[in-house]
Amino acid sequence: MIGPAAALPLQDLTMRSVRLLLILGLLLAPRRAGADPPPVSARYVILLIADGWSYKIIEATNRYNGSAPAYQSWTHYPMATFPLGGSYVSDSAWSDFAYVTSGYTDSAAAATALYTGAKTANGRISVNGNATDRLKAITEKAREQDKAVGAVTSVQISHATPGAWEAHNDARGNGYAIADEGLWGDPNTTGPATENKHGGGHGPTLPPLDVLIGGGHPAWNSGYVNTAIRDKLAAESGAPGAFLLVERVAGAADGGSRLLAAAATDETTRLAGLFGGSGGNIAYRLADGSGHDPENPTLAEMTQAALTVLARDVQGFLLLVEGGAVDWAAHNNRLDQAIGEMNGFDAAVQATIAWVEAADTPTNWENTLVIVTGDHETGYLTAGPGVFAHVPLTATIDAATLALEKTVSGASRRASWEDVANPGVIDSSERVYWYWNSGNHANSLIPLYAKGVGAELFAVYATGADSVRGAYVDNTDVFKVMDAALPMPPAAVTGAAIALGSGDVLLQWPAVRVDVSGQPVTASAYHIYRGDAPSFRPGPATLLHSTAGLTHSDPGLPAAGSARYYTLLAASGPNSIGPAGPMLGVFSFPLTPGG
Repeated sequence: MIGPAAALPLQDLTMRSVRLLLILGLLLAPRRAGADPPPVSARYVILLIADGWSYKIIEATNRYNGSAPAYQSWTHYPMATFPLGGSYVSDSAWSDFAYVTSGYTDSAAAATALYTGAKTANGRISVNGNATDRLKAITEKAREQDKAVGAVTSVQISHATPGAWEAHNDARGNGYAIADEGLWGDPNTTGPATENKHGGGHGPTLPPLDVLIGGGHPAWNSGYVNTAIRDKLAAESGAPGAFLLVERVAGAADGGSRLLAAAATDETTRLAGLFGGSGGNIAYRLADGSGHDPENPTLAEMTQAALTVLARDVQGFLLLVEGGAVDWAAHNNRLDQAIGEMNGFDAAVQATIAWVEAADTPTNWENTLVIVTGDHETGYLTAGPGVFAHVPLTATIDAATLALEKTVSGASRRASWEDVANPGVIDSSERVYWYWNSGNHANSLIPLYAKGVGAELFAVYATGADSVRGAYVDNTDVFKVMDAALPMPPAAVTGAAIALGSGDVLLQWPAVRVDVSGQPVTASAYHIYRGDAPSFRPGPATLLHSTAGLTHSDPGLPAAGSARYYTLLAASGPNSIGPAGPMLGVFSFPLTPGG
């Protein structure tokens, strides 16, 4: 992508250090042949995952609330989740009740499939089944287009689901290496590979994330983030190019407002949030909304903070939002917690929808793809012991029936029922409201919902046939749709240059480029951004000048030993901030005097 820049056709100028990187982006060229999906282009992709959810957990949540959230009316497909070497067989799933209690995925393998489009073994983090090779994630493809990338989660920031988004590792338990890789790019930033939870890395992932917010604060029993990681974040906080850290403070019941205030500052282009609870996750909320500790932000607040920061990258962003403790509640067979965590997740989805549709944000349904799904089912919740999941739950799910949930004697499972005759035993005459048939994951189909540019592409991949749920997709298809929705990688173009004048820096660029149809087109205006680091994120805080012309003179010269970096973006008009519609391209000009 890097080629020589053409010299400026100006007199009496001396060319110094000149390099040019041109990215023609955000326009998707056809990338596949035959019956593959048509090209689309999404500048913003947001993936929301309720870890461990299922059709029955959703049904229970909607029954309790008396309504369904808006996203459940979007494009919908069931999704298979099995790991490498596994399968899903519809006839077996609906004839043998125990079938789905084996052959299930874990979160690491499921997340890897969602983000890389490849199946792997349980426990692997964006590497292949025998851990010999890295798998290229959608986050890395987004970086090729210079998009910002972020993740927020209600559990530890380096737990399995966000871990596969940010890192490559042999084992999901290597939380310190995963956190190091997500925050700084190197899995051994704060400790050697021989140190506990620092092993299993597969080299650097650069650049690292721009936003990472969630649980795992080591002061609250994390297991996935150590003190060295927290201390490095704190020491660097706010420095140029570093994360601004917002963390949980004991006794400070303003975790959400402090996080949102930090995100609202125009100069914030990288944001880390480190919060947590006694188990490392953000404290559980219950179905009635109680339980949340305001020392922590809500998942919706974390999502809003991430969107605010990532939107400063005018080239777009990729965001993961995980409601991770839905899974934890289902492992514990506690529907009160599961509904509470689902409500928190649904609030984050609604915050995302509001952001996309707001008049003062760069997003809309013509440039944004939002996908809402899970990674696997947990708990195998049904209407009763041995009752298949297509049978509806009883109509009553409220505070009274939640209070009836308890452990079934001799079964190691929990259920809600009218326990009248033999305490702790479900008798044939007693009414059962629900029953958890497992304390682990299940190899069941789970729901997926999508809206925005590219959502229609799921129809291309819905080739599975289930006798109850209908046509279904595979979890690897989520990557395929995101990959198809993102534009093609950039192509090199010549004809732009940078040079030093006697007291200014001079930039020049060509007017013409080729669009996806092969026709030459021009932009009506251009925005010039300036930063002091090669990885600066072009945004309102770094906007230097807007012009309809093809040259610009930036007064003054960089000080000796320093450097300037310029980025040029095409726009719809000289008074607009950031591009509107498909972007013409990005020119990055690094300039070091005397080089």
